[in-house]
Amino acid sequence: MYLSDSQYENIKENVVDMYEECGLTTYPIDCMEIARRLNYRLVPYSKLKGKKLVTAMNISMDGFHMLVEDKVSGMFMWVIFYNDENSHERQRWTILHEIGHIRLDHTQESELAEAEANFFAKYSIAPPPLIHYAQCDDYVDVAVKFDLSIQAAYYSMCYYHKWLQYGPADYEPVEIRMLELFGLAA
Repeated sequence: MYLSDSQYENIKENVVDMYEECGLTTYPIDCMEIARRLNYRLVPYSKLKGKKLVTAMNISMDGFHMLVEDKVSGMFMWVIFYNDENSHERQRWTILHEIGHIRLDHTQESELAEAEANFFAKYSIAPPPLIHYAQCDDYVDVAVKFDLSIQAAYYSMCYYHKWLQYGPADYEPVEIRMLELFGLAA
């Protein structure tokens, strides 16, 4: 499913807002630190036992999120459950995908929500301006410099090439904001 240009732009803005809120200044992007700074609790599937683990696996083999009431404070907080038997790179993608669902205010499962969360994860984990600055020669470079699986790095490199070919000649304001956060703006 393709998103509209305005949907893509809104997600890019949301990602850079998140970088700012979390004080991110380096890559590879640390999704666990992002979750911590946003006060989201991370729960690996290995911490779940019995019926809870079966339920989690039935919901998703990768991960999911839910709003949970803290028994001590009575406050509600976001909890992201993720399958820690998946590769490290897959876990990172899943956590950013779930953060995307939360930040984009998704309240129901839908093809649109999945497309938006996938783009959120893709853009937050290896945005084209950072790939450009990192001078990645190929997708293996992207995998190493951004701590991605080979498959995710391949897709990130394809997106980077489209960004180079079809994007504007100059950086967009949101991209400049991102580069400034990382100390890379000229």
